[in-house]
Amino acid sequence: MTIDIRVLELLASKVCHDLVSPVGAIRNGLELIEEMQDEEEDGAPAGGFFGEAVKLIDHSSAQADRRLRVFRLAYGLAGRDQKGFGDARAAATGWLDGGRTTLDWPDRVPSDMIAYRRGVVKTMLNLVLLADEALTHGGTVTVTGEGSEESGRLTVTAAGRPGALRPDSAKALAGDATTEELTPRTVHAHLTGRFAEDDGFRLTVTPSGPDKLVFTADW
Repeated sequence: MTIDIRVLELLASKVCHDLVSPVGAIRNGLELIEEMQDEEEDGAPAGGFFGEAVKLIDHSSAQADRRLRVFRLAYGLAGRDQKGFGDARAAATGWLDGGRTTLDWPDRVPSDMIAYRRGVVKTMLNLVLLADEALTHGGTVTVTGEGSEESGRLTVTAAGRPGALRPDSAKALAGDATTEELTPRTVHAHLTGRFAEDDGFRLTVTPSGPDKLVFTADW
């Protein structure tokens, strides 16, 4: 099965671009409502059904905003053009915020010099999402990397139970699943593998005991 990677990235970029504005407008409107409510009630927080509705909308719009940031980098052209890991780290942090999985991705890790490698930021972020998928009961995703633009390795470790990819996701990641076999659950793994191949990365997934899974990308 072949995919025109550029067409896919352009489509993802367009979808994210078209959705960012309305989601941002919702958040701006909520801020205005909260300011008006504070003025009307002398600084007292909004109460009753109105206050609960505002909180619910705020939570949902913030979640939508975080997801769009991830999709823009993971699937769109923006991820391929990144020259540093800061945006991807922030996006991954937002993705995992409030969930059962924590992210261990220190600042300046990997070195931003590695980010000059074409597609490395996109690959890293997609591997973090796969690692989170493997931790169905929560755990810790750890990010490391070493090397240079010319040669190096990214490592993403999923620690926690069960610490394993579903067999259908592993098959999709390897590129062995047909179009008919792909599902909404496995399409991310499939795209992760195809993006990595297109940018010249060799992906491996290695179990390390019963509660750890190690993803590596070499170039």
